[in-house]
Amino acid sequence: MSAEVAAYLEREIASRGLKPGDKLPTERELAAQLSVSRATVRAALQDLESKHLLERTQGRGTSVAAPPASVNELYERLASVDRAQQDVAELRGAMEPLVAELAALRCSAADLIQLQDVLAASNEHLSPEEALRMDVQFHTILAQAARNQLMTTVLTLANSWTSDVRLRSHSTLEGRRCSIEGHRHILEAVQARDATAAGIAMRDHLADVALLIQQQP
Repeated sequence: MSAEVAAYLEREIASRGLKPGDKLPTERELAAQLSVSRATVRAALQDLESKHLLERTQGRGTSVAAPPASVNELYERLASVDRAQQDVAELRGAMEPLVAELAALRCSAADLIQLQDVLAASNEHLSPEEALRMDVQFHTILAQAARNQLMTTVLTLANSWTSDVRLRSHSTLEGRRCSIEGHRHILEAVQARDATAAGIAMRDHLADVALLIQQQP
C-alpha cells in the first residue's frame, strides 16, 4: 500500500507544480485524506525522500526538496552548451542504458507503479504530441528510479533538446507502436531486476527509434 501512496504523492507533486520549500500536509492529514495508516504514509514519504524529492525536518514537517547545489550548477552549465543533435544522441546512447541498469537495481515499488501507469496510458492512437509526452514521462520516471540526481538532470535536459526530433518518431502509427514496444521490454527487464537485460532493452529501443527517424523523408 505504501508504494501506491508514494506513486500518488509523486504524481501530485508533479501535477500541482509544487516548488522547493512548498509544504505537504502532515502525516496525520495525509493518512485521513487517503484512508490509510500513518505508518503507510510514513513509508511512502521515506521512499520519496530517498529520491531527494522531499525533505523532512523535525518540528517543521515535510516539504518539497530543493536540488543540491551540484545539480543546479550542472543544470546552469549544460543549459548554455552547444546542442548538436548528434552529440545529444550520443549522450543519450551512453547514459540511458546505464540508467535502465541502475533502475533495475534501485527502483522502488512506487517507481514500478508509475512506469506501469505510463505504459498503460500509452497507445498507438494518441496524437504525436501526447505520445511524445508519455515517452518523455516514461524516461523521466526511469531516470528518477535510478536514484542518481546528476544523471536525472542531464537526461531531463536531453529530453528538452530532442523534443523536435523525437516528435518525428511519434508522427506515424509505426513510430508510436515502436516506442510502446520498446518501453514494454525495458519495463519487463526492470521489473525482473535484470540490469543486463534492462540495458540491452534500452540500447535496442534507442536504435529502433533512431532507425525510424532516419527512414523518414
